[in-house]
Amino acid sequence: MLLYVLCGLLATAGLVTLVVGLRGSAAEPVERNPLASRAHVLWYGAPGAASPGLARLRRVQVAVALAAAPLGWLYTGIPLVAVLVVAAAFGLPWLFGATRSDTRRIERLEALAEWTQRLADVLLLGVGLNQAILTSRRTAPAALETEISDLSARLQARWRPEDALRAFGDQLADATADKVLAALLLRAGDSGPGLARALADLAGSVREEVRQRRAIEADRAKHRTTIRWLVGIILFVIVAGSFNTSYTRPYGTALGQVVLAVVALAFVAVIAWMRSLAAHAPLPRILEPDRRSKAGRPLDGRPAAAEPEQAADPQPKEFR
Repeated sequence: MLLYVLCGLLATAGLVTLVVGLRGSAAEPVERNPLASRAHVLWYGAPGAASPGLARLRRVQVAVALAAAPLGWLYTGIPLVAVLVVAAAFGLPWLFGATRSDTRRIERLEALAEWTQRLADVLLLGVGLNQAILTSRRTAPAALETEISDLSARLQARWRPEDALRAFGDQLADATADKVLAALLLRAGDSGPGLARALADLAGSVREEVRQRRAIEADRAKHRTTIRWLVGIILFVIVAGSFNTSYTRPYGTALGQVVLAVVALAFVAVIAWMRSLAAHAPLPRILEPDRRSKAGRPLDGRPAAAEPEQAADPQPKEFR
């Protein structure tokens, strides 16, 4: 009876979480510490701002895991099934959508190259850098529309250009994007023709990197497709076999659950190892802030508003 009550409570909690997850949350963003940043990378799989689709997927996964885990326990009578259902709820989207994160990174780099080229074209007309960034918001590529809008909003809120560009780089969280931002930081107060030429060269370099990454991802996709078919066939056999009580009865004992746990861990380890062989390890950023340094930071941790004389300063106060 206690098991039925517990499963009912978990199923109810799962349904409530599903409704809340689908509706979303209006909570204000908070400042992240290093521990929260690591948890963000572990939860979303990459640094920087998570896409709305990925955030929605995580909320749905939590709700499905809370609702399906007790149901699987009740149906099979094997407590370990609840843990396996939770692992499947989070592991299957990670496996079957293995190329999604890399594709999104490539699309963002392609949008960065387009935006950089547009900045270079506008700067050649004699427009200042801040005004060029504000103008670029109207024609921002879709993959970077949110980040560019945030950058323009910070400049309009009288942030120092260096602080606004660094916040933009934290949103992108990419080593290639840091190369473009480094050029903008060095010439934040001097947008002469030299900056326009440098940005045009960087745009061409980013486009070449995008071309190479697309070729690499096309080759990796073949192996990922093989892994997905293999895992799909194995899971189909397991699910079909779970309807046969004589097949699942041995796993209801203590020894059977130990054997099931060992087999499941070995299966997950092999799939994770195969997935890691085709994974793309991001390069370390070159504009990563040094948390030990307090130079140029106000006491409250917020960026200072740009004064008229500061906005025209040709050299940033802090650059690493």
